[in-house]
Parts: sequence; structure tokens; C-alpha cells
Amino acid sequence: MPLTFIEIEKQKSWRISVLFFFLLFIYSGIALALMQVLYCVFSLKAGFVLFNADPLKIVIVTAFVVSLAVVHFWFSAYNAVYAVSNTLNAFPPDPEDAIHMRLKNIMEEIHIVTGNKRQIKCLVIPSLSMNALSAADMKGEAVIGITEGLLSRLTRPQLEAVMAHEAYHILSGDCLETTVAASLFGIYASALEDVKNAKDEDPRALPVFLFLWVLVKLSQMLSMFISREREYRADAGAVRMTRNPLAMAEALHMLSRNWTGSGLISSGLEMLCIVNPVGSKLDESEGWWADLISTHPPIRKRMDILLKMTRVRLSDLEKESDSKAEALTDTTISADQTEKGQSEIPCPACKHPLFEISYEKTKVYRCKNCRGVLVENDKISRIVARREVPCTDRIKSLAKAVVTDNQRKLTINKLRSSDTRSKSVMSCPKCRNIMFRKFYSLAYLLEIDRCNICGITWFDIDELEMLQCIIENKITAEIKL
Repeated sequence: MPLTFIEIEKQKSWRISVLFFFLLFIYSGIALALMQVLYCVFSLKAGFVLFNADPLKIVIVTAFVVSLAVVHFWFSAYNAVYAVSNTLNAFPPDPEDAIHMRLKNIMEEIHIVTGNKRQIKCLVIPSLSMNALSAADMKGEAVIGITEGLLSRLTRPQLEAVMAHEAYHILSGDCLETTVAASLFGIYASALEDVKNAKDEDPRALPVFLFLWVLVKLSQMLSMFISREREYRADAGAVRMTRNPLAMAEALHMLSRNWTGSGLISSGLEMLCIVNPVGSKLDESEGWWADLISTHPPIRKRMDILLKMTRVRLSDLEKESDSKAEALTDTTISADQTEKGQSEIPCPACKHPLFEISYEKTKVYRCKNCRGVLVENDKISRIVARREVPCTDRIKSLAKAVVTDNQRKLTINKLRSSDTRSKSVMSCPKCRNIMFRKFYSLAYLLEIDRCNICGITWFDIDELEMLQCIIENKITAEIKL
């Protein structure tokens, strides 16, 4: 059947019933297997349990299986939005952040365009990856989540297109079935990684690991119920709402060339995303097998369909994107820093008053005397994501030297079996407890001072800029042995 942007239909609700009966089938299979094992062990007879068991017991077991399936389905589907949001640590837009307020304004515009048919919340996922997703549940909640990385790099028209795409999933009803499918089993994929690490240290965690592994595999089986054509329809819905197919194509092109969340967004939630976080050859192929297994169609085909509406060739779009990237490469960064006034928070280093400033369009506190910066922990990821152009040569050289020196220190401490975390000489300006001087992470070896009680981090002069430079340029240690 040919796919056009005119022939758009809502997903049929019968798939929700299919998901329930699939769950019921899984529980029935497990119960039957247990009954067969118990029958063979205690009766010491061979044969099929259903032919030899007491009918009353079969009725009791059947009622128990149905009840268990109903409870599992209801709790998974009823509060699925909260479960997905909690898994991704998503939070509402910050009213003091200009980029976040732009997202909120676009969400309000979508409500107006759609006639306020459905109230949809928007959330921000604290990640440098680039992706977006939508979720809905049986309680009536609906949410659109977008990562800091994507939110910070999209232009307003591109962000409008992405938000309209996800809103269409919710308004058409197909988002509910994918959320239910993900919440039945896929929501446990995030816990699988923790248990996987634990089982290596404690063999008693092996049964839990196997149980979660089975649930994740069942989630992948459920993906066969999710048609990849839903993404084509959502692209079409975005074009209808925004009247800007080029913006949607540009957003997809940007997503195709950047990290989309592999390793962060659990494998059970990929069907909720605008693009698959774990890219595979199957996603970029066509045919009945790809249509059966993959939940996302080829990005290049999606872009090609959109660009045909604008009479722009895909090669021209790629050339324009490359030319913009080259233009940014020759630019020296100058972070947006607008002073808003003096705060009551003293500098933890020199005790001078800190001044509230807008840095990368979010609120931080800077000391005019020592030039250090105090940042709330949840704002660090959005600051790093908004570094759109390279750092200066001075910051880059300084960052390389610091990372190399810290790698050497870390290696020495490991050989000596000493704790890499040490107390700093400063106290937290809010709670007065001692701040710990530690690496930002083992992937980015830059020492910072952090108060885990208040959730704030102190960066000495140039440290925040160096962190942005280290992450943006993937700077690693250069140690010559």
C-alpha cells in the first residue's frame, strides 16, 4: 500500500487488547511449565499435566494467572508516564532558563493549534544526547520529553517540528499502545544494567539478572506489534501543524549525525523515541523483515519524503549542514553572560559576594574577585550542551594539560590503593559543610568542588570552560610511557 501524507489514520485500539492477551499468554506459559515440573517431580509420572490434573486445580491456577496478568497490566499501563519519566530522570522546564521557556512556549502553541484536545506536559531529560520521546498512559497523562542536547541545538522552527511530531503520536492515540508495550517489560531494562554489574560481584544476583533479561527480551518481542509506519504518520502530522517540512527534515538530519542516547535510554524504551537510540542496519533497511522487527523506518527515507515537499535535494541539505559546521569551527566562543545582580551567597573561595548571571541562558553565580562559578548540579548538563562552537586555543591547551596531569594522579592513586576523593579547603556557601574535591567523572578528568547535600558545584576560574571544552572536543590524556 503506497504511503502518502494525505492518507493518515489513527492507530486502532485493538492493539492494546493484543498486548494484554500477549501478557496473559506469557503468564499462562510460565504457570503451565511450573505445573508440569511439579507434576513430574511429586507424582513421579510422565505425561501432560492438563490430562492428569484435577479440574478444580486447573480452574484455580487459571484464575490466579488471569488475576496476575490483570494486575500487572493495570499497574504498568495506568501509571506508565510516571515510570518512564522517573526512569529517565526527566524534570519540568526551568522557568528561569530561556531555552526551557522556549520549549514551554512551543508546547502552549501546540495546545492552541490542536484546539486543546489533550493537555500534554513537556519534560527535559538531563542528557547531552539528542533525542525526543512521547508517552501516554491509561490514567490520561501525556508527556513529551526532550534531551538537553537536542533542546540546545535545535532552532525554533526545528524544535516546533519535533514537538509537533511527538504531539501527533499522543493525539492520534498510537502513543498509548507503545507506552503500554514499553511499560509492560521494557521499563525494567534500565535495572538490567545495575544487576548485570552486581552479578559479577555477587552470584546470588544471577536469578534476578536472568529474570530481568527475559523481561527485556519480551519487550523486544512486543516491538513487532509496533508498526514503523507510525513514524511516517507523525512526520506528516508535524508538517500539517507547522507547515514546515524542511524544519522536520533538518531536525532528522541532525539526529542522524549525533549521539541519540545509546547507553542512556534503556533498550526497552526505544519504541517511544523519535529515532532509535541504538542505531542498527535493520533500521536503515527496508523489506518485510525490517518492517516486522524494526520500530523505526530509515531516517534517510523519512528525510527524502519531507524534502520532496520542499523541492530540496538531500545532498543539498547535507552540504548546507556541513558548511554551517565549518563556519562554526572558525568562530571563537563568547559565552552569553548577562549580570542580573548581587546575591546573598558568598564565594566559597574568597568570601566575596557572588553575582547572579545568565550563562549559556541559564542562571549561575559568578565571583567578580576570583572569577569562579557556582552552578546547581542539574544545570551543568544544559550548560555543556549549549557549547555550539569550539573553545579558544588557550582553554583547549589548558584542558589537555589538566586532563593529562589528572590521569597521571589517578593512576598513581590506584597503584597506591588510595581514595581519589579528597576534602577541599572550602566549605559550602549554603550549608557550611565541607565540599568534596573530586573528578567530574572518570570519563572527564577535571577536578571540581561539590556539595552533595545542597546539590551545587564550584568551578574555579576557567574550570567550567575547560569542562565544556573537554566534552565537546573529546579531550583525553596524552601520557607517554
